[in-house]
Amino acid sequence: MGKLKRSTTIKTQKKKSSKSKLSVEELLDYAEDFLDQYELEKAFQYAKKALDIDQKSLHALDTMASIQMEMGNVESAKNLYEKLVNLSPDDGFSKYMCLAQLSSGIEAVNFYKKGVELMLVEFNKQSGEKNKPSTSKQDQEDDSNCVTKLDISTAFCSIAELYLTDLCMQEDAENLCKSYLDKSIEYDSTNPETLQLLASYWLSKEDMEQAKKFILDSVENWLPKYLEACESGPMVDPSQAITLSYDSRINTARILTEVEEYDKAVTVLEQLVEEDDEVVYIWYMLGWVNYCKGEDYYSNAKFYLKKAEKMISKIKFEQRYLDDGLKAHVKELLENLVNVASEDEADGDKENLNENDDDAYETDEDEQAQLDQMDSEVSKLTKDSFKTKNDQNNNVDESMEIT
Repeated sequence: MGKLKRSTTIKTQKKKSSKSKLSVEELLDYAEDFLDQYELEKAFQYAKKALDIDQKSLHALDTMASIQMEMGNVESAKNLYEKLVNLSPDDGFSKYMCLAQLSSGIEAVNFYKKGVELMLVEFNKQSGEKNKPSTSKQDQEDDSNCVTKLDISTAFCSIAELYLTDLCMQEDAENLCKSYLDKSIEYDSTNPETLQLLASYWLSKEDMEQAKKFILDSVENWLPKYLEACESGPMVDPSQAITLSYDSRINTARILTEVEEYDKAVTVLEQLVEEDDEVVYIWYMLGWVNYCKGEDYYSNAKFYLKKAEKMISKIKFEQRYLDDGLKAHVKELLENLVNVASEDEADGDKENLNENDDDAYETDEDEQAQLDQMDSEVSKLTKDSFKTKNDQNNNVDESMEIT
């Protein structure tokens, strides 16, 4: 949130000339275009050339910081954002939001607070100009970068989350957390992230009823949109239809499980698997939720847990949430389900049963064929017997005539 928005198409009409003949802004246009196409090395080269020309260009520093973030160079990105703060401390909120996300504890809170301060200035400025008619294409582009109530709400929510997690042991952390949550709701009462964090807040106070209320409110404000996007075809990315990240939705499933909304938890988890089926934690959660649903779902639980166990044995890199505790729980649950046939095993048994039924059916047909053959042979023997008897009678009659 808060990063400068960039063009999503390559500007093919630019004059093809060497980088040395391009202006700083032209170089940055190329850098941003390549960044949008995820050609990071090319983006880096153009941004570096721009900074070589003007080391204090705010646009160049911001673009390079974004590139460094995408390349995974967190410290380099943080240093660039800090340079932006030193050069222009009271203009532009996005650098403070980025620094907050790259920081922790009180430092992160202070960056968020400064960012929110500048967001509110920009928001109030927009409010005073909202009745002015749009007179140019530039005005329309500026509108796309406007600060929204959702932006402000999410920023306050981020501060509240710090007091619920990293700073939970700070003096008055609980009251500060609730205060920032209230401010977040004040700006957007339907913000799914805030509603979900409120559910976590009430869980921490062991108020299951309130926790269930807020997590269901949160889910109602994003899951229908997501499912609708899923049905729109392969060209639509459902994750783009909502504001919650992949990790946030993992937490959604965890909270739904804690408040025993198992069916909704399964729905969320199944969609996460559709997005990325290589996250062990999702398979584990699917197994755990089905286990919690009771004996009728134990076969499903075993199927998902065996999938998680298999992935754990093969995984060669670190994954978030994958720790010794999770591995131990998977093992424990599978031991509890040792006498339960998993979903795939049950299907295998059904196939074997069907094969046996077919064998039995074929055996009945064979028996019938054998019976029919026996009848035919009996009939043939009977005819032969009658023929032999007739021949004998004829011979007797002939003998009598001769006599």
